[in-house]
Amino acid sequence: MSDPRLQRQVERLAAELARTQQEVQTLRRAARRPQLGNSSIDSGALEVRDPDTGATRLRIGYQPDGTVGIIPDGGDPPPAPSVPVVASAPVGLMVQWDGRLAHDLTLPADFDHVSVHVSGQAGFVPDASTFQGTIPRAGGLFPVVPLEVGETYYVRLVGVGTGGVEGAPSEEASGVPDSVGGVPGPGSITETEIADDAVTSPKIRALAVEAYHIVAEAIEAGHIQAGAVTAAKLAGEIVLASRLIAGDPEAARVEIGTFGLRGYNSAGQLVFAVADGDAAFSGDITGSRIVGSRFTLGTAPGPTGVIEGDSAAVVQRVQVGETRAQIAANSTSGQANFLAASDVSNPSAPLAGFAAQGGTVLFALDSSATVADRLPSVTGQATSTYARLDLWSQRNSVDGPYANLVATPNRATGTWGTASGSQVRIDAVEDWVGISALPEPSTVGQPGSTPGTIYGFRRSGTDAPTLSVQSPMSTSGPGADRRSYLHVEGANTNRAYTVMNSAARLHIIQGELVDGSTDRSTDGCVQLADTHSISAPRHAPVRTDMVAAPSGTFSGTWTAFSNAAYPAISFKTGWSGRVRITITAAAGNTNTPNATIHFGFGLTGASTIGPAVSRAWNARSTAMQCASRVLYMDLIANADYTLTPHYNISSGSTTGSNPTVVIQDTYEHSIVVEPLT
Repeated sequence: MSDPRLQRQVERLAAELARTQQEVQTLRRAARRPQLGNSSIDSGALEVRDPDTGATRLRIGYQPDGTVGIIPDGGDPPPAPSVPVVASAPVGLMVQWDGRLAHDLTLPADFDHVSVHVSGQAGFVPDASTFQGTIPRAGGLFPVVPLEVGETYYVRLVGVGTGGVEGAPSEEASGVPDSVGGVPGPGSITETEIADDAVTSPKIRALAVEAYHIVAEAIEAGHIQAGAVTAAKLAGEIVLASRLIAGDPEAARVEIGTFGLRGYNSAGQLVFAVADGDAAFSGDITGSRIVGSRFTLGTAPGPTGVIEGDSAAVVQRVQVGETRAQIAANSTSGQANFLAASDVSNPSAPLAGFAAQGGTVLFALDSSATVADRLPSVTGQATSTYARLDLWSQRNSVDGPYANLVATPNRATGTWGTASGSQVRIDAVEDWVGISALPEPSTVGQPGSTPGTIYGFRRSGTDAPTLSVQSPMSTSGPGADRRSYLHVEGANTNRAYTVMNSAARLHIIQGELVDGSTDRSTDGCVQLADTHSISAPRHAPVRTDMVAAPSGTFSGTWTAFSNAAYPAISFKTGWSGRVRITITAAAGNTNTPNATIHFGFGLTGASTIGPAVSRAWNARSTAMQCASRVLYMDLIANADYTLTPHYNISSGSTTGSNPTVVIQDTYEHSIVVEPLT
């Protein structure tokens, strides 16, 4: 047999018979193991549906055409295969595929085979007209004959899933068929020129006889010597037109065909079927361990369930209508989780999830499964050191009002916040509780601030029960580290009275709020009980008294007292800057009808003000005047001043037997300064 094409076909047949024999032996060994003796599909079929689209992906049992089997249907398009290796062959090409995908991707579980497409046009798109044959999932070699010798042909592979869905084509490879050397031109040798029995096996070149040279049914069993067809003589792939049967065709048997692999019992009943990587069994499944990648339960529209997994994950889903629950475990993420969806067909339906991972448990309750909907949600988590609960008005976002609670072994904190940045927080620790409030950030460039706080605690020193209200504090600028507070302290056995301690640089008491605005027109009052008074050292009067009166002859000029005769005094104005000055004296000048005597003062410090008659105690042409003069002045607020007493006597003298200037030092001579509010 020297026809190369016939030789190749015979070798393919031998290989397929060897593979079939091996599979039958495998099935016989499996028959000795526990079987599914009591499970059956009495009528109808089990359908595996896509959880997202509801489309049927696999039908087990009776098919729509009345046949029985396991038939995949549809599925996702597989990725592109790797680039084929194309080698020249006589009048054809040898196409080899390594069973891998482009970019070293993993073969999907439902990947079935690749289709071989050949065209004389570079960059062609595979279609039915370019289809030549198939190579199985594991890879292999496929011959493409006959082709025009010397012409360049281009080859692409297309992956096909178990449900018949085709994927993207591979990159393109090319080859040129070889010529058949030493063969006379077509028609030059006829059968009459060849003697009977002249062509023997050694005279036929290997692969010279191809399938189309052999008349249909010309080779019968008697033409094949026993043991002549071995595995080495068979190609890696045999395409069967019908089926192979091992056993009794009408009783216990195993069949291999285009439908896959089927097994029947002695009554001729189907007990198992294997097709496209899926298997179905009738009767019970018996054994200590059942291993599989996918199990399905129930039929829609009733309750259904799916258990599936691989080396990295196991998922279990149950569903009724559009309501679904799922439990999953994943070794890659190290996470186990539970998910419940109220309506899988509605992306805005409520959703709940729980997960455990790496020492942490978490959960989420969402009013909508879509984050962009910004509907309310609740999240929480717990570790070995804390537990936390968060409530969001806009799905895990601080763009809307939110609240969270956090607990640690020695502290519990609750925070409520808004999109503006303002917050209220409640803290409870071992020896105090507090409520703090953080204002929103400044919109005019002022520094940020720390929260203001309300604390409940025991006052140190007195151990008095205390409630403290402390203001927010700027974090930078001139106001940094400054805050006001109000301590409200109760009494106890150590101090039998209460205390209210207020600390601020400026205290303002103003009118009531009317429609949200301060009433600045209606009179108000700060009223103290009869038992209370105001102690304000800052506004206490400051006084100086004359120690020694002026003496001698005078000529009408302002003269400062010496510090020994009439001491100067210092004072500080209040926030208003207003002061009240009272001058008291007892004196007279009778030197002339218009003679005068004046007691006044000069001010130095924040501003300088000299003595003047308009701001002095005055007496004119009188032997004796005992009186007080009260003056009000507006000075610089919160400023330090020094008052120096002065006198001005127009004429006269305190000496001689008949002095005209009399200063009665037995009477009061003083100046009193009162800083006013």
